[in-house]
Amino acid sequence: MKNFLMLGLLLLMTVIIAQESKIVDPFDLSASTSKVNELGLITQPEVDAMEVKVKELFNAGDYKAALPVLIEYSKKANWLANLISANLDPYYGASYDEKKSFSYLKLKPLIPLETLANDYKKKRNIALAMQGECLLKIGDKKGAIPVLLKALDLISIDEDVWWVRTRNNLLEIIEVKVN
Repeated sequence: MKNFLMLGLLLLMTVIIAQESKIVDPFDLSASTSKVNELGLITQPEVDAMEVKVKELFNAGDYKAALPVLIEYSKKANWLANLISANLDPYYGASYDEKKSFSYLKLKPLIPLETLANDYKKKRNIALAMQGECLLKIGDKKGAIPVLLKALDLISIDEDVWWVRTRNNLLEIIEVKVN
């Protein structure tokens, strides 16, 4: 019995120490700085122009040329979505009571921002699905699998065209046929 108590106490102390090591520095800007250094200053018009370029290359069947543009585009669309979503953080970080007392007049201008952020997340998801398809088309099946899996993980149920397309691409690689 004594050993069980000691083991339990040791486990509890380990959990407490682990929790203390997870303290977040509110002034740590390293993650955001790293992302800005990696992607540069991105803008909505830049990301939209990349989308047009990606669609042109992909639809023309130039999968080799489309692939690097898709990779950059998906990263930038994701970062743009995150930057737009950051504008909503004070609301989403508020308590239930704070949200309840927040007037609709103040909330109304935030709705288009949430919609826009979600639109760029969908574009990112589709770009991942397109990347996987490009990899498949150029013969890199091993490279396509993780990309297709991630795309399937991120694609929402209402993106049914890309869901089916991505699913079929993965099933083709693993040679699964369903009657």
